[in-house]
Amino acid sequence: MNTENESEKSSAEIATTPLWKYVTRLEKVSVGGGNVSFKCNYCEKTFKGSYSRVKAHLLKLPKFGIQACAKVGDEYHDEMQKLEDVFEESSRRLKKPKLVSLPTDSPTSLNLGSRENSLIARTFYSTGLPFHFAKNPYWIEMIKFAANNNLVGYIPPSYNKLRTTLLQKERAHIEKLLRSIKDTWKEKGLSIVSDGWTDVQKRPLINFMATSQKVPLFIKSIDGTKEYKDKHFIADLLLKVIGEVGHQHVVQIITDNTSVMKAAGSIVEAKYPHIFWSPCVVNTLNLALKNICAPKYSLQNEVAYNECNWIAQVSDEATFIRIFITNHSMRLAIFNSYSPLKLLAVAETRFASIIIMLKRLFQVKQNL
Repeated sequence: MNTENESEKSSAEIATTPLWKYVTRLEKVSVGGGNVSFKCNYCEKTFKGSYSRVKAHLLKLPKFGIQACAKVGDEYHDEMQKLEDVFEESSRRLKKPKLVSLPTDSPTSLNLGSRENSLIARTFYSTGLPFHFAKNPYWIEMIKFAANNNLVGYIPPSYNKLRTTLLQKERAHIEKLLRSIKDTWKEKGLSIVSDGWTDVQKRPLINFMATSQKVPLFIKSIDGTKEYKDKHFIADLLLKVIGEVGHQHVVQIITDNTSVMKAAGSIVEAKYPHIFWSPCVVNTLNLALKNICAPKYSLQNEVAYNECNWIAQVSDEATFIRIFITNHSMRLAIFNSYSPLKLLAVAETRFASIIIMLKRLFQVKQNL
């Protein structure tokens, strides 16, 4: 079923969808569209909208702007999901899109698998899949399995099944695989590591990981866009993560060495005396190096500044060279004609960004 066009269905078309029998239609809201007022036969609440909202209410789907039905149990939910899957598959068969013909080889060509390769390539091109997806081992195994087994009549999972039942099944399986790692926390303990970064959409994200004797394990990531990130906010996040993994298993928390993180660590230590806060060693060394190289600290430690300020000078010169070339199309074109490697505009991080940029400049020194 094409969920993007559900609001344009006529009233007659909506009435043929499988889950309408579980609600009562009251009256039509708009002329020519598919929006109606309906009452759920289970929770007896009234809503307005198209069939997509009926489906979201009964199947408890998020992000549709409608409350999930609290009266639909697992048995009814599974029955409704099966009806919806069957209906979606039949609708998809009826609305099979017209496919563009594939390129053909010359009659004398002996290129085996040419049609299959063209069909796979068309899948990449028509959906905008990145080419490196072809290296995905699960993709390769899927193609091999399909080619080496008799799958006559097999139909791939639907859009809704991929994002509901199959996703839930996969998550449960991964949780089961991770159980062996989490079991070691009871014997050896774990450390919670937290760090913040900004993604491509400029959202300030805060990550939490659990490190133990076995392997590190990602816990979750928090979007702090609308939050005031003071010591109480950070401490509350840390305490929630500690509660999720079990405070009795946590040995320490590791964050950067900012004053806010240090204060948040003190709050955690006050609540759980057996947990201690540790600053990140790399971050601490980076801050120390910044202090040594910054001119404003030269009066406090003139000897160290005189010995180490050349680092800041090299960094400034490297940045100037990169900007001088990349900010002008003609200069950049000349550089690219001589160098197979590109100049890197490395995002500003707590550490290592200048090292990465200097390393690339050294690699292209002859080309420059």
